[in-house]
Amino acid sequence: MIWPVRTVPARSGRVASHRHDPVVAPGSRTLLCLAVALSLVMAWVAVGSVNVMGQATATVEPVPAPPFPAPLSADALPPPPFPAPVLPVAPLGEAVPVPPGGTGGAFVAAATEHVTFFVQAGVAIPAAELAAAYGPLVERAHAEGTMLFAVETPASFAIYAYADAVTYGAMTRDLPAGATDELGIIAEPGARRVHLHLARLANRSSLEIENALRHVTTRVVLDVASGGNLPRGFAEGMALYVEHPITPRLARIAALVTTANQGGSLLSWSDLNRRRPLTNEQDLSQAESYAAVAFLLDRYGFRSFRAFLDQARTQPDWRMAMRAAYYNRGASEIEAQWRDNLPRWTGGDWRANLVAALDLEQPRQALLSGDYAGARAALEQSYRLYTDLGDGTRVQETEELLALSETGIQAETAMTQAQQALELHTYDRAGALVTQARSQYALLPPEHQPGGLLETYERTAASGLAAIAALEEAELRVHRWSDYRQARSAALDAGSRFAALGDDELRDRADTVLTTLEARQRRLVLLLGALAAVTAAWLALWLWTRGPAPLDWG
Repeated sequence: MIWPVRTVPARSGRVASHRHDPVVAPGSRTLLCLAVALSLVMAWVAVGSVNVMGQATATVEPVPAPPFPAPLSADALPPPPFPAPVLPVAPLGEAVPVPPGGTGGAFVAAATEHVTFFVQAGVAIPAAELAAAYGPLVERAHAEGTMLFAVETPASFAIYAYADAVTYGAMTRDLPAGATDELGIIAEPGARRVHLHLARLANRSSLEIENALRHVTTRVVLDVASGGNLPRGFAEGMALYVEHPITPRLARIAALVTTANQGGSLLSWSDLNRRRPLTNEQDLSQAESYAAVAFLLDRYGFRSFRAFLDQARTQPDWRMAMRAAYYNRGASEIEAQWRDNLPRWTGGDWRANLVAALDLEQPRQALLSGDYAGARAALEQSYRLYTDLGDGTRVQETEELLALSETGIQAETAMTQAQQALELHTYDRAGALVTQARSQYALLPPEHQPGGLLETYERTAASGLAAIAALEEAELRVHRWSDYRQARSAALDAGSRFAALGDDELRDRADTVLTTLEARQRRLVLLLGALAAVTAAWLALWLWTRGPAPLDWG
């Protein structure tokens, strides 16, 4: 401001002289100092802002997310020391029948607990070796049959091994045909004898030999359980059913029954139970016998079949025994139910076999390998079977294994869902699922706990949650000038974490916060720059327009 010059009367009477320098007010000096200081501050802020902007404008580039660990592999889990199954062995029953040729000269005998092998002279395999090779298989089938059919006093029986086809043919000529005839082994249940032609059986696989021995042993045990009154069709069907399932063979049985059912050529149950199968119908008879027994066991269980065997001891006809055992349902009614169920059975249910669930070793091995779902499916069948048989010890054992498989399934499910949650970047859900999985795995053997995988998932979920917290902090502080530095640091931290996690959506949100901060800072720099320019222009104008110096009245 330029103050006006005025004339002041001189006290000494002299005329005052005029000086042309302006008079500066004290407030103008203060304002001038503030303007200079403001210009210096704006220059410093501008320089600092340019440097900060140069750092902040760098876009956060996404980095590839670390690959998620592969799902749990059963092969990677070492087996826990589950105990091996032990099958009960029944005590020795009645005496072994005398072989047809006597024990002197023509045959050499070797015995196990329930079976005596009589080997004809001229057979290359000694009797002791034959008993050592086939005896355990027969004893196992005998023990299982005794348990399945509730035979209280199992009888011993004999197996005759013939050296030549002539003797074998002579001994089996009058016996009805069975499913094992082509293998060179035929059961004679009423006499508690089994006839074996070693030369024909020797060319078969070990599974075929084992199944043939299981078949004929079961025929003998069924004969003992029913007092010799179980009809041929049901006896043959059950003997087929207790063999170890062979999928191609069962598929052929299902195909034969399907063709006969669709063509209207199914044999009646009366025809199935003739002493000898109808001419040219042996294959269909065996297939239908298997299908009929499978239906009886699936629909009514082993308990009813045991009752059927028990009733057959005293009833004069198998139909009366069936009515007494199957809840007063006649044979014709049950046969009609079987025919109605055939489309379902031939459509896929033929794969199910209750006797296969007798052995708990398969589900144990599945548990050892970490196949919890497969173990549960097998154990559910075993639980049903042992409950039906009333075997409390095995029911309890099966329940324990089922609980273990359920725990494993829950743990694997939680891990799978945790991986999916991480892939979808829902970090809170992933963290909760990992915690759940860890608690489930704690109930399993230590060898089954995927510690490295759990830790990886936990770190990933924790990193995501920390990034979300940093992003929320940055978004909260972004509108306050005083929190600019903290907001920018939090946004950079969040963006880096999200980029590492492959979370493009939240990384873009962090980038948006940084962009907002940069834009606001840029506006501030421009505003301060404009203010500095206005101040400089005002000072220049003031210097240019200042008036004459103050009057000197001296």
